[in-house]
Amino acid sequence: MANTLATPSWTTKEVARGFINKLVFLANVNRTYDSQYEIAGAKVGNTVNARLPQRFTVTDGQALQLQNLYDQTVPISLTNQKNVAFGYSSQQATTELDNIRTRYVDPGSEALANAAEVLAFNAVYRDIYSSVGTPGTTPSATLTYLQAGVKLTDLSTPLKGRVAVLDPLAMSTLANTTSSLFNPTAVIAENYEEGMFGRRQLGVDKWLQDPVRPTHTTGTYTASTPLVNGASQTGSTISTDGWASGAATLNKGDVFTIAGVNSVNPLSYSSTGRLQQFVVTATTSDASGAMATLPISPSIITSGQLQTVDASPANNAVITVLGTTAAAGGTLATTTSPQSFVYHPDAFAFVMADLMKPGAGAESTTVRSKSLGFSIRMVEQYQIGTDQNPSRLDILIGAATIQARLASRVWG
Repeated sequence: MANTLATPSWTTKEVARGFINKLVFLANVNRTYDSQYEIAGAKVGNTVNARLPQRFTVTDGQALQLQNLYDQTVPISLTNQKNVAFGYSSQQATTELDNIRTRYVDPGSEALANAAEVLAFNAVYRDIYSSVGTPGTTPSATLTYLQAGVKLTDLSTPLKGRVAVLDPLAMSTLANTTSSLFNPTAVIAENYEEGMFGRRQLGVDKWLQDPVRPTHTTGTYTASTPLVNGASQTGSTISTDGWASGAATLNKGDVFTIAGVNSVNPLSYSSTGRLQQFVVTATTSDASGAMATLPISPSIITSGQLQTVDASPANNAVITVLGTTAAAGGTLATTTSPQSFVYHPDAFAFVMADLMKPGAGAESTTVRSKSLGFSIRMVEQYQIGTDQNPSRLDILIGAATIQARLASRVWG
């Protein structure tokens, strides 16, 4: 039988297979937004738009009451090209296929997968406002994860298909916590043998761990009681005061609540009776401690099809930042916390687009899977002087949060 050669096509297929197998978070997010670049190819700076589902309010009676259609889209920019480069000789390509796989292909696919996971995690986690746990403290009770599920259910996240991706320490702590609980024998065995929490438990279909999960460093401010400055505020910013004099900073991704402002179920539009959490969308600081205006998500919307809260904040309503030592304010010291997640895959989208083919003089091939939504290009150019084949593997990727309400952060 003829030898199988290490051609660009063979190598790229092997890398693609390894890439998929090594993904954790990105194997469990929406991957359906990159089809427009399948034929022509893409380049850095191109944008894919993810369309969000419509929201409607229900009206009473026989009268026709037309509603506005809000065609919302989230842009996903293809801003990151990642590559791994290596080379092998013609002799190796002919006789050392297994060595090429072990030496080059497997490490290359693992490196690309890790780079993609890191990029995606850091692109999306600061958008998530629903949060449970305490910064700097690894959760040790199942209640924390059940509370994350409550937040998802409050905001109409589908019950089926939920995924948890945990920091490894959080995973091992959870597995240990549940080892003595009354569970099916198979579940206890999985926890013991794998050192991981079993699947289809606590309202989550799939439990995974990922060592490249992001960490978040909170901001800091002097002990004080920050307040809302002015009643009836709406929109994506809020005016505040009451911060103590001195340097104050809230980092992008910090989370806070406002007294008297509860979340609203996006299907029934009824108040959940639980405080809406907001995330700071840009790092904000002030040397005097004033921090007059905070950019926030979700926007404060008190009525209509896109309603998010049951009321706008009252003047002097107390702001409580996650991580403070007292309910009515306190010292938020800088804390670095691993971020775990409980979410539905439709919370996020990850895009891999076909890279444009290089010019003459190089052999290239692209492996794409429409069903799995990935694309990897390999370019190889033979060097006659050294009998080497310098090669590079490239991916062009982008990630974005498309429905933040479908995810909850678990602080550790």
